[in-house]
Amino acid sequence: MAKSNCITRVENLLRKSSITTVKKEEIMNAIKTAMAEKKYSSIDEVNVDAVAKDVTSQMKAQKQKNKINAIKDEIRIRKYQELVLNNFAGREFEGLASILVASNDQVTGARDSVSVAQTSAIANLFTEANMAFKKEGVYLLFKDMDEITQRKVNRTVEQLADEGNEKLEITEKNPDIVKVAKVMHEFSENLRETLNAKGANIPKMWGWVVKHSNDMFEVRSAANRLGLNLDDINVDPNLKGTDINYSKNFNAWKEFAMRGLDGDRTFATADNVDSFMRNVYNTLVGNKVQMADAASNIYGSRDFAKGAGAKRVLHYKTADDWFNYHLKFGTGTLQESFYSGIMTAGRNIGMIDRLGTKPIDNFEKIRLGVQKRLIDQGRNTESISKYKPFQKWMHVIDGSIHTVDNFALAKWGAIGRGVGNASKLGGAMLSATADLAIYGSEMNHQGDVFLGSMADGMAALAKIRNTPEFKDIAESLGFMMDGIITDTASRNQVGDNLSKNMTTLQRTFFELNGLTWWTNTLKENAMLAMANYYAKQKNLRLNQLNKPLQNLFNVYNIDSVKWDVIRKTAMVKASDGREFINISELANISDLDMQKILGRSDLSKTELQIEKTNFKYSVSGMLIDRSIHAVVQPDARVKGVMTQGLLKGTGMGEAMGFLGQFKGFPMSIVNMVGGRDLAFTRAGPNQDVGRGIRGMGATFVTLVMMGYVAMSIKDLFKGRDLRDPRLKSTWFAAAAQGGGLGVYGDVLFREQRDSGAIIAGLAGPGATTIADVLLAISYGIRGEGGKAGKAAYRAVSQNIPFANLFYIKTAFDYLIGYQMMETISPGVLKRVEKRMKREYNQDFLFTKPSTMFKGF
Repeated sequence: MAKSNCITRVENLLRKSSITTVKKEEIMNAIKTAMAEKKYSSIDEVNVDAVAKDVTSQMKAQKQKNKINAIKDEIRIRKYQELVLNNFAGREFEGLASILVASNDQVTGARDSVSVAQTSAIANLFTEANMAFKKEGVYLLFKDMDEITQRKVNRTVEQLADEGNEKLEITEKNPDIVKVAKVMHEFSENLRETLNAKGANIPKMWGWVVKHSNDMFEVRSAANRLGLNLDDINVDPNLKGTDINYSKNFNAWKEFAMRGLDGDRTFATADNVDSFMRNVYNTLVGNKVQMADAASNIYGSRDFAKGAGAKRVLHYKTADDWFNYHLKFGTGTLQESFYSGIMTAGRNIGMIDRLGTKPIDNFEKIRLGVQKRLIDQGRNTESISKYKPFQKWMHVIDGSIHTVDNFALAKWGAIGRGVGNASKLGGAMLSATADLAIYGSEMNHQGDVFLGSMADGMAALAKIRNTPEFKDIAESLGFMMDGIITDTASRNQVGDNLSKNMTTLQRTFFELNGLTWWTNTLKENAMLAMANYYAKQKNLRLNQLNKPLQNLFNVYNIDSVKWDVIRKTAMVKASDGREFINISELANISDLDMQKILGRSDLSKTELQIEKTNFKYSVSGMLIDRSIHAVVQPDARVKGVMTQGLLKGTGMGEAMGFLGQFKGFPMSIVNMVGGRDLAFTRAGPNQDVGRGIRGMGATFVTLVMMGYVAMSIKDLFKGRDLRDPRLKSTWFAAAAQGGGLGVYGDVLFREQRDSGAIIAGLAGPGATTIADVLLAISYGIRGEGGKAGKAAYRAVSQNIPFANLFYIKTAFDYLIGYQMMETISPGVLKRVEKRMKREYNQDFLFTKPSTMFKGF
């Protein structure tokens, strides 16, 4: 961008002055920004003295903020060092891990982690936003906005904002659209101010929550998205390989984006426009804009000591210009972008609240401090001598695992796993019957009745859905439906960055196979059951509660003072007379109660309100965290183990993705359910070997029983009678089904698989498909046409999305599948029937397929 002669004169004057280099740069940047924001055409229109004074003032304020942040960070560091040394003596590695991703150890604060805080912050921000829309009576309008309405709302959001420019007139005549825009604008502003109060420095920016929403897939394939032919785009002829297409897509994206950009404002402090835009493009393609990496690096933040700031911001001339860009490169609808922005902000809030403004640096200081203390005591520090073992969990909570190294590899890996989900998980809801055993086990862990809780879970499913009243109560607790911001597939794998089309395909599939309904219903009722169970104890002091509930509160840092505030303040009664914990009230407790909780009386009103919100989020976090133990899904700890923190698009990252596909459920059973009970057998203040053994035993027995139920239901859908319960093989299969393998067992142990394919299956369904293809080629080369056809048919038929939905699969088999199998491999149906009889004393309910189908 060309500099005006006036700007050059001012720069020369500043160079000759006694002002420090940092101040010179900041003053110059501020002058350029002021000119751009005020649309001044000449430096003479800028009051340089006033700008310089303002910049100096802001730099002083930033230094003061940095000092405050540093003090708060130091307090956190010392607090966590004491927690690890005192509560995890002899298990310091586990203590450090608990700070990031929570621990099953039964000690104070073991689950008061960054990951739990992030999940709670996201859930509560969603709830607060939805409640704001509902309060204005426009939730349904917001939820179902078409493209025209989205554009109007977006335009009104800009008009409502005041960034120091001339006040814009509200042109929208529909009052409901104005209400939607007002909620979005005010929520965005409140969220920005909340982050600033926690240590960030984000300037006023209309639509801040949605403006950093970009679809990495569309940005990387910009030419295709814009309907351009790559061959028609000119780039440096010296480029080779993938650099050519990358640069062509960059040029296409840049040319389109630049059309609506306010260049003066966007590039006010940029020395080179092309470098600036390439930096933005790389950030978007790598999905790095959504990382929760530190207060100073939140989207739009700026640090006056560092000039232009952290993540680059694109400023558009008008709201319509931004929306035109959003239609091409945004993440879905305006609503989805709003939720996406809230999710990223929530992850940043959870990160800052637990690890401060410099999370990685602060965690390292905690680790090194613990290590030094142990060395001083002459103790072994080998397990915590390096940061690397913890990095996999840091990558989960800071969002690094969602960033991309090699885009093409990440894209096709995600597509492959997405197709695998939609072609192999058709019976996932039937396999999820084992959830009822885990549901009862979790409630029993909290002191409730095991079988009674299982019955409550069954009753919840029988109701199909709750009334609007109970849905509102569940939402106020922090319940979020899968499909809004979470991926139901995470029950069986860690998840991928998916394109719009693949996301839509997966959401549709999991709705059709019933898993979304099943998971939402059980999680919703788990949270209601817990909130009701806690409310029943409201007349008891903490030391009067049953021991399991005392232990539960302890690991989430809920002490007697906090419990007294909760039980006297946060209660709501439903129309049927049942009482529930009322999380939303916790942000409105008295200042005196908050001072009692903190043990301090020197906080300002703003600080007190922040602490009240933190308290609310911490209680909600406990409910949310326990809900994913009741209806098991991989938590941050499991995700770290399964991904090892490796980035998408790396060879090892993609290999881990395929290796872990469908293993999320069994891994979660082992780590979250088994680990929870195992923790009671360890030495410590809450050691209870008997409870641990009883818990593991009861959970395993009920899982096996529910595994048999799941197998039986699936067999009935396949047209088969029940497996003989007198045979050991039946109960081994039930144990595999209910005890952790779940749907993965369905993929791994199909009747028509040979031993080689089973071994390949251990590496994941992707390896199974590759094994089938290689077998088909191998048999074909050897002239064994029947075996080659059989392997090829398996590879194709078991990778057709939606074909294995449990209510379609049997119909498909009887219409064409069995006929195809018999044609390709004569006698295969007879062999399947003999194997069923031999291993499980099981027959088909109706006519045997071998008597009906002889091949084409």
